Amino acid sequence: MSIEEGAVLPEAARDAVILWQRLRGTRPLPTRADFRPIEWRRWISDISVVEVHEGPSRYFVSLHGGRTQSAIGVNLHKRYIEEGLEPEMQPLALDPYRESERTGLPTLSVMTPMLFPSVFRAFPRLVLPFTDDTAEGGPARVDRFLTWLGIDAASRYDMEALCAGQEADFERCRAISERAGLHVLAA
Repeated sequence: MSIEEGAVLPEAARDAVILWQRLRGTRPLPTRADFRPIEWRRWISDISVVEVHEGPSRYFVSLHGGRTQSAIGVNLHKRYIEEGLEPEMQPLALDPYRESERTGLPTLSVMTPMLFPSVFRAFPRLVLPFTDDTAEGGPARVDRFLTWLGIDAASRYDMEALCAGQEADFERCRAISERAGLHVLAA
């Protein structure tokens, strides 16, 4: 498995990518029928299943792992990710999904929920695309994601450290990319 330069995968994320690659085989993407919860039992409390819908709100969380919900402090089960996000925060939350949808490849990013005023935790977030099972969906149309949040690999930092890292970069797009730490993982 090769990874874009600069991406460092926690062991659990690396193993999830290896499983995703095995499920995919020689196809562009694994299908949703390839997803069997028993194979993901190691990660089950730390994963969410996110469906891609048409319309202004696109990313619907059909399953939200218990530890994930607890770690980010928000219950997204049966809700759109876009709900409740301020417009300036949407790129941080949605860019990993958009890039994975565009490329058909896994993405690794950093999620930074605020736990208390001015206290954040940084979690590695792995987004693994799956395709629709139907003929209309086609073999390369992403219709859902399996998202792993590395709760055990989290690090804590405060608002001052977060802002200090952003002041060095003046371009908004680049700042968003660096804040998200988005990496597309090679197939």
